[in-house]
Amino acid sequence: MKLEEARMYHGAFGDRLGRSFHLSSPPVLHSQTRRGVHLAVTELRIDQPGYGMTSPMGSDDAYLVCLNLRKQSTHELWCDGRSVCSTAYDAGTAYVLDLRCDPITYIGEPLHSLYFYMPRQAIVEASEELGKRNIAGLDIRPGECFQDAIVGHIAQTLLPIFNSATAANQPLINHLLQGLCAYMTSTYSGSSIRPDIVRGALAPWQQRLVMQMMRERIFDGISIGELAEACSLSAGALARGFKKSTGMSPHQWLLSRRVDLALELMADPDTTLAEIAFHAGFSDQSHFSRVFTQKMGVAPGAWRKSLANHKRMEAA
Repeated sequence: MKLEEARMYHGAFGDRLGRSFHLSSPPVLHSQTRRGVHLAVTELRIDQPGYGMTSPMGSDDAYLVCLNLRKQSTHELWCDGRSVCSTAYDAGTAYVLDLRCDPITYIGEPLHSLYFYMPRQAIVEASEELGKRNIAGLDIRPGECFQDAIVGHIAQTLLPIFNSATAANQPLINHLLQGLCAYMTSTYSGSSIRPDIVRGALAPWQQRLVMQMMRERIFDGISIGELAEACSLSAGALARGFKKSTGMSPHQWLLSRRVDLALELMADPDTTLAEIAFHAGFSDQSHFSRVFTQKMGVAPGAWRKSLANHKRMEAA
């Protein structure tokens, strides 16, 4: 993957999602809503045990609805660098990942799952068509496992199409993906007026704006003053509110996003760690190595070696 390609985010489906699991060209089916919002479902299979940690799946205003087709007795989930779930998943159960929270998972056993990509825009569009108002998104706790016969039946109907997707199948794919989006919105959506907003935290629109501004300035950085002005807050109130909302300072959050980008760049074996550090916005390779090790638990070189081993296992 070229450096300039890694700077573009294409959504957590297909090849982009596959890279997070160190898999090449996983099968994917696509659709879109009436307003042109992209929907997709990706099939992922890992046949060897002891897989380990995924790479970040991207920071996107979207959800992944994950249906487990194979039992997982050891599955852990981290969001924004914090452990939020450690549990077993039975075959046929589902859970939801909020891609705004930088989810990373540990996979200890062979895996076979379908990952439905649903942008928040699609949820809002579906809620309006259903006559529901003030819908913020899906209201399911991170990693919370649930069993839903409709989700399971839609997944089982789509499963054989991955190997024989043709233009003739597209109307059915559209019907199922759009129908699942509407069903998830109708059944699992939550109001944008949340009673459990933490006192002193940023308002949801302020948090989204701050994160978007930092993403856009990931390479050269952005001052607390600029972020505070955009939110009509003082610099101190912005910093305290952001940490209350996310558990980390704006600077720590920005460094975490730079690590995400570095993980993308590492997929190219011809790119040196010094080049990766520069293109991910770190001051030098030493700074990059220190921050990367703090977040991922291993040094960049060790992570890259592990990635190469996964690729050899996949090719074997």
